[in-house]
Amino acid sequence: MKVALLFITALISICPSAVAEEKFAPELYAFFNGTPKLPFEKEAEFLKETGYAGISQIYANGTGRKLAERVAAYEKAGVKVLSVYLPATANPIEEEAVKALANRGGMIELTVKTVGPEMIASIRKTATMAEKLKIKVALYPHAGLAVETMPQAMDLIAKVDHPNLGVMFNLCHFLKSKKADDLEKVLANAGDRLFAVSTCGADTDGKGWGQLIQTLDKGTFPQKRLFNALKEMNFKGPVGLQCYALKGDRKTNLATSMKAWQELLKKLNFGE
Repeated sequence: MKVALLFITALISICPSAVAEEKFAPELYAFFNGTPKLPFEKEAEFLKETGYAGISQIYANGTGRKLAERVAAYEKAGVKVLSVYLPATANPIEEEAVKALANRGGMIELTVKTVGPEMIASIRKTATMAEKLKIKVALYPHAGLAVETMPQAMDLIAKVDHPNLGVMFNLCHFLKSKKADDLEKVLANAGDRLFAVSTCGADTDGKGWGQLIQTLDKGTFPQKRLFNALKEMNFKGPVGLQCYALKGDRKTNLATSMKAWQELLKKLNFGE
């Protein structure tokens, strides 16, 4: 046995390719805006059965006690509540609102409508509070707001200057405000501040949300391009499935997107 272990160790050192390459398989979470309207327990059970790691971007008064109730239901089902979706204001996010995510790899996604000294100070305080709870804070670039692009988010991150503040890349908002040609450059510039990603089926030249937010099996934008770039970056963060205003049955939409996700991972890892 000892000799065999020594041989394997030597083989690895001489020929690293002899060891199977680690599969690229980021966890996929369903955005709250696309989940079926069910009690927390049933919601969690459905997402687990469908293959999702859990739910993300909770809003609509989803913080505080309601968040704690959902977290408990999800943990019982073996899935996770990843994040809350909140606007940055002159007042920092209160610990009480998000503490249910503490020590669970949770995240606060922040939209930013205005930028100024007061807002910068507020976001810095939010990042400090969240760091103590081991919750990450990610700016969420959103079309039409002061921070609507990745470069604007990176500029604000530099001004806030806090290690617990990063950014979330959102495909639909990226295509709404930038040229698809810039994708790899934008991701590379985010570097280790890229805390999370959201995707959905989208048309590369889409203008409205109906074209930019579809189930993952649809749209002209090549998902493989996005995730190849992330794979090259050794991205380890979570991925959210954007579902805003999707028509049709929510359970069917989520099942359809999960099937497309699994097929995408096969292509990325095995070239199928």
